[in-house]
Amino acid sequence: MPTSNEYRQTAKECYRLISEAKTETDRLACLDLAHTWLEAASRQDEMTPEQVAEVQKLEPKPKPRTETPQPKTPLGWRQRVLGFFR
Repeated sequence: MPTSNEYRQTAKECYRLISEAKTETDRLACLDLAHTWLEAASRQDEMTPEQVAEVQKLEPKPKPRTETPQPKTPLGWRQRVLGFFR
């Protein structure tokens, strides 16, 4: 389970991506994602250590990832945002 600080870092990245968005719709989508990550951080801050441990027990074991070659071209903001969900 990611920490609340990791959630906040992801929100910070979403805020940064707003400057790269080309349309108002895309900027609002990044803003909405940042808000969601900050809410997750806040909820986790309110959890007791026992609750965190219980959630961690319920999480599925991560599947090993196979190495994929990194693209030679820089990723656009959409690909970076989608990377948060992998």
